[in-house]
Amino acid sequence: MVSRIAVVGAGVSGLAAALHLADAGCEVTVLEKSRGFSGRAASRTREGCRYDFGANYFKIGSNSVARLIFQTLPTEGLSRVLGDITAFNREGELLPPDPERNRHSRWTYRDGISSLGKRIAALDTFQVIREIRIRRLIEEKGTWSLESDDGTVFGAFSAVLLTPPLPQTADLLRESRFDHQARAELIADLEAVAYHPQFSALLAFEEEIRLPGDAYALINADRGHDLAWVSLENRKARRVPAGQSLLVAQLSPDWTRRHYESNPAEVVGHALAETGRLLRHDLPEPVWTDLQRWRYAHPADRVATAAMSAVAADGLYFAGDGLIGRGRVDEAMESGFAAAAAILRRIGGV
Repeated sequence: MVSRIAVVGAGVSGLAAALHLADAGCEVTVLEKSRGFSGRAASRTREGCRYDFGANYFKIGSNSVARLIFQTLPTEGLSRVLGDITAFNREGELLPPDPERNRHSRWTYRDGISSLGKRIAALDTFQVIREIRIRRLIEEKGTWSLESDDGTVFGAFSAVLLTPPLPQTADLLRESRFDHQARAELIADLEAVAYHPQFSALLAFEEEIRLPGDAYALINADRGHDLAWVSLENRKARRVPAGQSLLVAQLSPDWTRRHYESNPAEVVGHALAETGRLLRHDLPEPVWTDLQRWRYAHPADRVATAAMSAVAADGLYFAGDGLIGRGRVDEAMESGFAAAAAILRRIGGV
């Protein structure tokens, strides 16, 4: 009998898990609240530019991710991000080069990092239902059903994999109906995991702008500056029209937290002014800007709970960067592969 598995969330961890489960012969349904794929590995198009406004790139740090990127998925449009990342301190001073920071290649796709999730889903080995928000889980006699906001019920499944940010997962489980002695402990542990918020501001210019030393990006090493990250999308192939520049300026979590409800013009203005100071010259007025406010940009720590292992015996599993403790696209995919392997062991798969 084919095992039916539900995956909540079409970010890279959920899609990686779904692919692994489907390849092992499971019938997999992915349920995603938004219209897109890849979660915070997100891309947009505007004024002839294609840009990443969440995760900026991915690395290939394991054989499982390498097989996915270079063998399973189409490689057309796969490209390396050129240039190094240079660190700066709270005073905006550049720090000496760090070979370790630039030891591994960085990758993306010409049509945006969100293509990663799109390409996994396009393999068509599992079902994806988008624009459906799961309100609660229901466990009865060893099987799971999922109920959406509009009352639609999906089921029955032998296992469920949850991949949203852990505070949102805790909210979902609080509304769910399942009996387990570790339930209260699990919910408390999940909602205790802190996530950093972050603004991503896009600044477009009708002239060429370079970062110091021809770097791809600048990163704040001591977390004391209002800017956490500044990168040049021009260093990604075919992203920005010739003669133009597009900067990604991500405000620090601390600054974002203090100004979370500020109006967009204020946030973009601060990002522009701080970027100019960091680059040691006044930037021209942008020809256009964009802004994304991420409530759960990346986790501040990782979940460590015996309760998570306890509920796995009943078919409830978890994946995502909250299990890692930092926002890394490739590591999130690896967490999805690991969760899929654990599910297969439980149901007697490979």
